[in-house]
Amino acid sequence: MKIRKVSIILFYDNNGNFLLQDRREFDRRKYGEEFGFFGGKIEGDETPEQALLREIREELNIELKSYKFFKKYTQEIREFDKIIEKNMFIGEMPDLRQIKCSEGKPIVVKSEDALKLKMIPGDNIIIKDLSNLKSF
Repeated sequence: MKIRKVSIILFYDNNGNFLLQDRREFDRRKYGEEFGFFGGKIEGDETPEQALLREIREELNIELKSYKFFKKYTQEIREFDKIIEKNMFIGEMPDLRQIKCSEGKPIVVKSEDALKLKMIPGDNIIIKDLSNLKSF
């Protein structure tokens, strides 16, 4: 199985909202997902944090200032012969007026509604873990 290492982030606010990437009109969906987290592949000798900062700069045209590492997830997707190592970060919701999204489009959803979205296999586990936190 091929291993893909990524750094991703889930932005949140104090009202229980998450910022996700709407990929329905985006031609680079890898696993048939319609929604996903922002972030992407760790390249070369990048650390997970360096990859996250680069990806968010590329995808949203913003500089991350307030974020923290949450947890590392390893998910096997047998139908695609892949193991995905996900370095999950969380961060405060950015000013949506500042975002210039280059891939897909940003969408704000309630945490409970995020569980109903078609995402990459295993992402619902991450959403559940984050939804169960009392505070970020």
